[in-house]
Amino acid sequence: MPTTTVQNGKAAEGKMLAEDLVEIGKRRAQRIVRKGYEAGEDYLDESKRHIKHNPWTSVGVALGVGLTLGFVSGLLSRRR
Repeated sequence: MPTTTVQNGKAAEGKMLAEDLVEIGKRRAQRIVRKGYEAGEDYLDESKRHIKHNPWTSVGVALGVGLTLGFVSGLLSRRR
C-alpha cells in the first residue's frame, strides 16, 4: 500500500510540474508574439514615413519589383 501512495504522489508532482512548464511556455510565446507584433508595427510606420518622404523612389521600387515578377512569371509560363 505505501508504494501506491508514493507513486500517486510522484504522479501528482509530475503533473503539477508539467502544468507549470506549459504555463511558462504560454507566457513566453505570448511575449514573443507581442514583440513581433510591435516590431511589425514599427516597420510599417517606418515604411509609411519613407514612402511619404520619398514617393518617387517608392514608385520606382514598386515598378522594378513588378517588372521583375512579370518577367520571371512570363519565363516560367513559356517553359511549360
